Amino acid sequence: MIGIFGGTGITGSQVVKALKAKGADFTCIVRDPEAAKVKIGEDIKFRAGDLSDKESLKKAIDGLETLFLLTGHSPMLKDLEFNAIEAAKDAGVNYLVKASGSEKGIRPDAPSKITQMHYHIEEAVKSCGIKWAITRPNYFMSNLMSMAEPIAKMGKLITPFPLDTGISMIHPADVGEASAEVILNQDYAGDAYFMTGALVTIGDALNEISKAVGKDIEYVNITLEQMEQAMLEKNMPDWLVAHALALTEICTNGGMAGVTDWVNKLTGHPPKTLSEWVNSSKAAFGG
Repeated sequence: MIGIFGGTGITGSQVVKALKAKGADFTCIVRDPEAAKVKIGEDIKFRAGDLSDKESLKKAIDGLETLFLLTGHSPMLKDLEFNAIEAAKDAGVNYLVKASGSEKGIRPDAPSKITQMHYHIEEAVKSCGIKWAITRPNYFMSNLMSMAEPIAKMGKLITPFPLDTGISMIHPADVGEASAEVILNQDYAGDAYFMTGALVTIGDALNEISKAVGKDIEYVNITLEQMEQAMLEKNMPDWLVAHALALTEICTNGGMAGVTDWVNKLTGHPPKTLSEWVNSSKAAFGG
């Protein structure tokens, strides 16, 4: 039996979808099973478990052979995932797959505290005594949703990214399918898998969105200071603002432009294109 943490989010729900398609025997570990059923379906098995509650984790992980560890951004990320690693060791889990961040950001001196924590969690996973693998998806195409509201309402793409900023964006569905393959096949143990799509620019994204919604979109370049102020005005927590700013700088400096063929190797097909994602999401952009 496989246990899935984070199965109701953008990434996790795609992992769940891929595992279902493969007929895998799995259960999603969630704080509130009833709420999770509404999000991802009543045909999924659920166990109640809270990463901040060690006792609940013992019950949730008991008897599981494989564990997929995915946690949303949080200032408590390190503590929460350390709790899961400890519980996995105590429960005799045989294989642990951690969902991490983009490869260039995973280092102890990373500009983002979130990716610093991912680095330390990865090190704990590697040394915990359980067979392990790590998935490192690059910048998600769905991150473009942060630009959707002004595009839909004003016809403006407002961003600190220069138009020539290159990012190897990945479709969430590819992350789910590739991650499912790593979860189901322990031959992938002992390595980290940096998953990307093709290299595209912010200018490419602007053009694809314009085509999808059938109108010209105005490009409005703002400073990081203006971006920060806008996020604070939306009452985003300071730690999340800091992470978003760090991620933006990494991208602008070419830190997310690397391309790998792991999606192709793991799924058997090329990565989905930016055009596919934009067209499937065009309603959010006013299309």
